[in-house]
Amino acid sequence: MSKFLALFFILLFTALSPKAQDILVKGVVQDSITLFPIGNATIINGTSKKSVMSDSSGFFRIEATPGDLLYAAAKSYQFDTLRYSLIFTDTISFILSPSGDVLPDVVVTGRYNKYQLDSIQRRQVFEDMIGSRLKTLSTSHPSGFGLTFSLDKVFKKKYKNQERQEKVFNSLEKMAYVDYRFSPQVVEYYTSLKGEKLRAFMKQYTPSYEWLRQHTSNEDVLYYINEKLKEKKPRP
Repeated sequence: MSKFLALFFILLFTALSPKAQDILVKGVVQDSITLFPIGNATIINGTSKKSVMSDSSGFFRIEATPGDLLYAAAKSYQFDTLRYSLIFTDTISFILSPSGDVLPDVVVTGRYNKYQLDSIQRRQVFEDMIGSRLKTLSTSHPSGFGLTFSLDKVFKKKYKNQERQEKVFNSLEKMAYVDYRFSPQVVEYYTSLKGEKLRAFMKQYTPSYEWLRQHTSNEDVLYYINEKLKEKKPRP
């Protein structure tokens, strides 16, 4: 009889005890070196298989139950995991370490560095999207009077759109080159600045694309950063 009563109370307690509920967890993903937020990182709940992306400020929201294993991954970073628990009362943090290819002149093949390979890939994707372009000039005129402008190039709207798209692409490529040569990781490596101080330094002193193309070595960037640090230090 006593065993029956014990089993009864166990079943009753189990039935009345609250079931674990999914909680909307807030979190942020940051670079371990600079403490800058990492946007477009993927956060996955390994139990529910649900995933979300971090926004431009590194923040995300994902449903989780205590005990769930959460994963965070981002391009050019090593992934990180944590076991969610109720001890996380506010915002959980994923601190991702760079994988190594965010620093300049990391050679990933015998001929190209990371930026060059990414640029080649971006160019291929762009050309596949817009299709082949007509040549601006043609020498095929039957009269033999030299170069003639292609009427399609002048009058067809799609070619004008291609020219605008080409300008936008080239502008984005310049930004990508500056980000590669003067990335937050590079500046932090030379200055030890982090967080808001690093952000303020880069906002004030990021060099132009033209300057970086004229100064192609890492030593040039190092000397540039050193000079700007001298300017930044308050005079006695």
